[in-house]
Amino acid sequence: MSERLRNLVTIGVIAVLVVVLGTLVATAPSATDRVEAIGGRIKCPVCQGESIANSPSPMARDMMDLVAERVADGSTDEAIIDELLASYSGAVLLDPPLGGATLPLWLAPLFAVSAGVIVIVWWRRHPRPETSETTPAGEGGRRLAPLLLLGVAFAAVVVVAGFFLQERGDTTSGVADLAGQDLDDVSNETMEAVIEANADHPQVDGMRVALAERYFEAGDYQSAFPHYLAVAESANSTDDQAVTALIRLGWMAWDGNAEADAALGLFDQALDIDPLSTTALYLKGQVLWCGMGDAEAAADLFTKVLDDPELPAESRATVNDDLEAVTAGRACA
Repeated sequence: MSERLRNLVTIGVIAVLVVVLGTLVATAPSATDRVEAIGGRIKCPVCQGESIANSPSPMARDMMDLVAERVADGSTDEAIIDELLASYSGAVLLDPPLGGATLPLWLAPLFAVSAGVIVIVWWRRHPRPETSETTPAGEGGRRLAPLLLLGVAFAAVVVVAGFFLQERGDTTSGVADLAGQDLDDVSNETMEAVIEANADHPQVDGMRVALAERYFEAGDYQSAFPHYLAVAESANSTDDQAVTALIRLGWMAWDGNAEADAALGLFDQALDIDPLSTTALYLKGQVLWCGMGDAEAAADLFTKVLDDPELPAESRATVNDDLEAVTAGRACA
């Protein structure tokens, strides 16, 4: 390598170091800059590779609001990130933290740069002879050593980075992590994130039903509907899960949109799976009575429900009242 080229390489390395050091000693960012910076480091749980800072999804906006609140409260970046990762399963760092299992990923580039500097310094101190006649035996092999070191350094970077990215690609752990937990302690947002990231996982239908039941009981049919529909169409759902989903879809069709025919069809699908489902029988009777004006068919279904010896006392009282009303020819309440 010529003297001029060695000088240019040295100047280039020094310039890079100056830029890096200048960045490190820059003034502290504003609160807005911190919020954007933290948001840019967190992957949106329900998006395709977007950070929460760049995603328009409601969940990402909620997460950014939380970041802004914590920044205003004086929390550190690490504390805010830890809270986000703990609260929203499926949220991961778009850049890995410095420490723990990711430490090799941070050290690998430093190792590669250090190896490059060593090569430059070595070449400057051991200039290549002008002719091969002046090169001592074995000198060529020794001059190849720095190049081999540099090559090994870059290979290490590629291997470590590839291993880390492969580990990060596993998103199915969210279902496994929650499988043994009481889902009552898991937020809707976390369950949504896990379901989104593991839509084809065989265990996700149970989580879908649990989440949809929350929405249903809160009267949020719009949020419950896609989860019940996914369970009803899933090849992995159990009979109980499918029956629950079909019954809920049927009632939402009637209660939400007054679609009696659609509701009856869904109740019949549930009864094809479980002919003794008292819930499906009772709700079908309700729709026949209130939606179709078929009091006789409704009375027959209410009677079948009352034949179940395991029917809870409170439910039995309700069905008895409806049977008396429909038999007396009264309009449904």
